[in-house]
Amino acid sequence: MKCILTSYLDLYDKDENCNKIAKNFGNENYILDNIKKYVKKYDNFLFVASNEFNNEETDIYADVTFKSFDLTLPFKKYYILDSRTEDKIDFLLDRADLIFLCGGHLSTQNQFFNNIKLREKIKNTKAFIIGGSAGAMNMADSVYCIPELEGESLDPNFNRTLKGLGLTNISILPHYDEFNNFMLDGKRFIEDIVLPDTNTRTVYGINNGSYILIDDNNYLYGEAYLLKKGKIKKINENNKIKILK
Repeated sequence: MKCILTSYLDLYDKDENCNKIAKNFGNENYILDNIKKYVKKYDNFLFVASNEFNNEETDIYADVTFKSFDLTLPFKKYYILDSRTEDKIDFLLDRADLIFLCGGHLSTQNQFFNNIKLREKIKNTKAFIIGGSAGAMNMADSVYCIPELEGESLDPNFNRTLKGLGLTNISILPHYDEFNNFMLDGKRFIEDIVLPDTNTRTVYGINNGSYILIDDNNYLYGEAYLLKKGKIKKINENNKIKILK
């Protein structure tokens, strides 16, 4: 299985009214070069939602994603997988040339994936897979489920380990550069919430624009950090490539 785990593709800007304006997502850290390398044909693009029932929001994000790819790397047809089309999941996965697992609320998306048995079904696809943010985190076998909403980090019943798609053993923390000064429930997100969890798991902090390419080896592109045993270590720079052991 060939995959990319990333924080985001730079798909759009916002105007003065916060409307999303699609743009060419470019080639930061050679991501467009890699997509071109691994996508064999450009017939069918499948956008997998983060919330199966929030169709209106899904359509907004899917629309700007499709328009951005039309500007950057156009496909003939674009499809959405959510509650409206989940009965066609086998057909959609079988036809897909590129599967895009979008971002959103991590545990909500994880539940959707479990509901449609995506873990079992996606292993048969021949498509190249890109996971953005939550989509990338849910690609792991054992998903590190970070608290995201107020109260989650204080909830003793909040489950920080979920069953993912099993496409990789790598756990990432996307948008790492944004989380550096983030506070949740009165705590520093990185130092007080995430780092204690790294005593029992390894997490890669991936800046916006950086990503991990899964092939025969695991290749890290762009600025990133290793969070392990309660410590943080910078392990890569922008425009550089590192093989992860």
